[in-house]
Amino acid sequence: MNFKFDIDDLLKLSVKEVKNIIDSGYKCPLKELKLFDLLLNEKGDTAMRHGVYMFFNEDNQCIYVGKCSSSHFAHRLGGHFGMSPLYGMNTFLKGMVKELHSKDKDKYESYVQTVKEIGDCSYLMINANGKGKKFIGELEKLFQIMYRPKLNVRMPAKNKTLQDKAVFESLLRN
Repeated sequence: MNFKFDIDDLLKLSVKEVKNIIDSGYKCPLKELKLFDLLLNEKGDTAMRHGVYMFFNEDNQCIYVGKCSSSHFAHRLGGHFGMSPLYGMNTFLKGMVKELHSKDKDKYESYVQTVKEIGDCSYLMINANGKGKKFIGELEKLFQIMYRPKLNVRMPAKNKTLQDKAVFESLLRN
């Protein structure tokens, strides 16, 4: 099943249409995700290097949006699973530990337990190879405004909203 989208297939659509496609699209459960799934597009003819990725909880709610603008998806996703409270980055795993085990968030055992518990969380990628860092940064912001994911630490101002009828592509040029 396809959990990889190409940004060129989404650009001419309205915000509402893009959201509907993402919401109803397949997301790969983390427990089923394989390294090789992160390397090539669905056809297997293009590398999946740069773009935006999203994590969803078991209720299909987007809980994290991130960008991959200087490394590959495989490398970027791996960075989200530092298995230690001492790991300095704000990561998906660290956010889930806080969410699920807030009183024990500084214990290594909480990280191990959380990994066991998040297997049904899922992952989706939007390939934006060749679009550049600025474009990918704007794309990440658009999805953060669209979904307001609870695990993102830095997000655009809360007063920013998207008009459902706005064409996605035009928003990336502002």
